[in-house]
Order: sequence, then C-alpha cells, then structure tokens
Amino acid sequence: MKLRHLILKKIAELGEAALDGFFPVKYPQARVWHTLLNTRDNRKFSRRSFSAILSKLNKEGFVERTGRTRNAIWRITQKGRKAIQKQESPAGTHTDGVMRIVSYDIPEPERKKRRWIRQELLGLGYTQLQKSVWVGFAPLREDFFEDLDLLALRKHIHIFSVEKRGTLAETK
Repeated sequence: MKLRHLILKKIAELGEAALDGFFPVKYPQARVWHTLLNTRDNRKFSRRSFSAILSKLNKEGFVERTGRTRNAIWRITQKGRKAIQKQESPAGTHTDGVMRIVSYDIPEPERKKRRWIRQELLGLGYTQLQKSVWVGFAPLREDFFEDLDLLALRKHIHIFSVEKRGTLAETK
C-alpha cells in the first residue's frame, strides 16, 4: 500500500489529525505515526516529508486543512474517501499487457522498507519470482516513484519492461 494512501486512510480513520499529533517521537500521540509507517527508528522519513505529502494531498483535494500552518487540523474530503474506496477495490488496478520485472536490493537495516515495497507490489497484482524479484502487468503509478524518493529507495530498485516473451528454444 503506498505511503500517501496510508496517510489518507489514517486521517479518515481518525476523523481529523494535527501534524503535531504524529510528532515528536517521545509522546504517545506519535504512536499513530509509527503505526502508520510501521516503523520505530526510520529517521530518513521526517516531519518535513510528512508535511509535503499532506500538502500534496491538500492540493489534489483529498484532504483539507483548517487553522494556521503550525496548528492546522487535517480532515479527509469526500474526494479522499472515494480515492480510498477506489484504491482498495481490485478494479482500481489495471493491466496493460506489458510485463514488468521489479528487482530490489535494500540493505538489512532497512528491512521495513522492503516490507513496504512488497505490500505495494502485491497491491498492484505483482507476484514474487524470487526473494526480491517480482513480476506483474500493471504500470507502476507516479506516486509509487514519489514514495521511493521520499524513502530514499530509488537507487536500490531496478525495473525492467519485457516487450517480447519466449524461451531460448523458440529463438532457433
């Protein structure tokens, strides 16, 4: 499940949320943040990154903000609720007939990021060929690549498109 979708879902579940409710780590409110990202020690994903995702969701009309920047309260919009429903329905994933192979090599200290990638690929209907090699026929969405950048994972991932399929025996 992509990070933006997780944030949108969490705001929908809470009804409304303040950015300070997700930060700082030492307060109980931060449990929502850690549950959302399924992490405790991920320092690369900062308050600034989270704020950027909220701003983008706001510009796209999925959430709305009331109050000043620092004390803003975020609520999901009707458009956001529809996006969640569409994302969670299997009809939301379409295939284009192009086989894609996604391979990644993420270091062990970042294993939670590997789990995130697996969940994303499963959500798109990809199947696992080997430990870190997946194949599927659905295009990877732009927000998947944005999330890769936010999590500093782009350098660990290789994506191949396969135009022609066959075996070595067929090439004679």
